[in-house]
Amino acid sequence: MFEKENFTVQLTDLMLYDRLHTLSAEYSVSVEFLVNVAVKRLVDDVDFARSLRIRKAEGI
Repeated sequence: MFEKENFTVQLTDLMLYDRLHTLSAEYSVSVEFLVNVAVKRLVDDVDFARSLRIRKAEGI
């Protein structure tokens, strides 16, 4: 169905890097899982903002 693609996310904020590892250990989940959740939320938020903008433009 969907192919899995690997790529690297480089974090430039050291505090964010540290926080991800702390949360990973605290909740016993991988850093990869936390990054996937964060990216999904970002994409969902962008889609939501776009839908609001389209509705505003249409006058709904």
